[in-house]
Amino acid sequence: MARWSDQLEALRGIAKKRPPLRARPAIASALMSRTTIWIDGRHARGLDTARHARSSVPLDAPNDAAAALKAIEALAPKPAAPGLHALRVVVGAPFARYHALPWQASPKPQDWVPAARVQAVQTGAGGEVWRYAVADGAWGQARLAAAMPEALCAGIERLCKTRRLQLLGIEPGYTFALRTHARRIRDGAIAIVALEETEGDAAIAQIGLRRGGGWIGFIALPVSRAYGGSLDNVLRDAFALFGDAPPERRYVIGPGAGERWAADAAPGEWLRAPWDSTP
Repeated sequence: MARWSDQLEALRGIAKKRPPLRARPAIASALMSRTTIWIDGRHARGLDTARHARSSVPLDAPNDAAAALKAIEALAPKPAAPGLHALRVVVGAPFARYHALPWQASPKPQDWVPAARVQAVQTGAGGEVWRYAVADGAWGQARLAAAMPEALCAGIERLCKTRRLQLLGIEPGYTFALRTHARRIRDGAIAIVALEETEGDAAIAQIGLRRGGGWIGFIALPVSRAYGGSLDNVLRDAFALFGDAPPERRYVIGPGAGERWAADAAPGEWLRAPWDSTP
């Protein structure tokens, strides 16, 4: 009995030293975290509701890559102790551009990058150095390329190395939205629109057209309700510029409700943007 009572007393001592159950999640969060940050031309915002309560940091200089990196640094984790802390950055306009690339017989996505660079120059990309990524796809189908400023991408990578963060990815906003809603989108002759707010009732509409399993066109156009430019009119202009028949279905990934942006009550199937800051 004495031996058992000694063991019991020892167990009680250990239990007193253990943190209460309510403290354990805090300890776990100190050792592990996963943070997603949205960046656009006006601000950086944490998309992890629990950790950041969608906190926002404005850019010192709008549309400036150095200012964007500074805002990201303000929201990125600063671990006080070693652990597993991961960061993903989702990049919106004007720091992400897209190009629909005609089919070429190149088996690897990186083999398509030179074609994306040529198209970027033809559309006035300027002298800034951009980092390109081409989504993989079926053989014989056109692809979608995305480009982001090299200085911004390299800066995020240095930040993760300095703070010992695992970089989950630097992902363009449009492809992030597609991945988020992939199960809701049925392929075919379709238009997929991602609306990225700029200020007030203004936004950038990232408009991609797909047909036959590939991308046949991509264009970015401004939407401004303040000047009477509804999403309906913008889409009508985009389809005219593409010179193609209107798509059979439209998917609009945007903030808030569709009625805010479209005069027509049904501009297409409305999907909530993963970067939406509205309650």
